[in-house]
Parts: sequence; C-alpha cells; structure tokens
Amino acid sequence: MSPSSIFYLVLVIASTGFSQTFLKIGANQAYKNKFVLAYLNPYTLIAYILYLLVTVFTVYALKDIPLKLFYSTTSLKFVLVLLLSKIVLREKIDSRKIIAVGLICLGVIIFNI
Repeated sequence: MSPSSIFYLVLVIASTGFSQTFLKIGANQAYKNKFVLAYLNPYTLIAYILYLLVTVFTVYALKDIPLKLFYSTTSLKFVLVLLLSKIVLREKIDSRKIIAVGLICLGVIIFNI
C-alpha cells in the first residue's frame, strides 16, 4: 500500500463522518423549514458535496488497497461519527455505544492482523 492510498483512505473516513454530521444538522433544520428548503440549506449541501468527494477519494484509495481491507477499515467512520455527535451535536453517549465502538475497533484490528 502506498502512502497516498492510506491518505485517501483517511480522507474517506473523515469525509464520511463529517458529511453524516452535516446531514444530521441539515435534517434538524428540516423541522423549521419546508421540505424543499431542507435540501437547500447549507449544511445539507455541504454534506452532499462531501459525499461526492468520498466517491472520488474511494477511487484513489482503491488503487492500492485491497477491497476487503478498505471496507473493514472504513468501518472506523462509526467511531468518528460517535465522537462528532458528542462534540458537535451534543448527543449523549451511553455505555452501549462505547462498547459497540470498542467492538468495531477490535474487529478492525483482528481483521487486519
């Protein structure tokens, strides 16, 4: 694996996590606005732009990274989403979520050994 492929893999994980967070913020604003405006607010548009970039980064990452390794590693996006939901959205993190994220991390480690 080349360093550039690993860099793109990290970008895939980060972009996915941030795009899902922006999409949640946009969805929360949907209650205040009409349905169509929920898709035209800046947070939702940023989320979809990031999703587009995820597709581009994925193509570059998959040049050197095996597919099974790529998809097992991208499950780390759930860890990032949990952290962003706590930091940005002020959502509560309970012990079940911490255990689930720990199992995801453990699974990624075991899979890549």
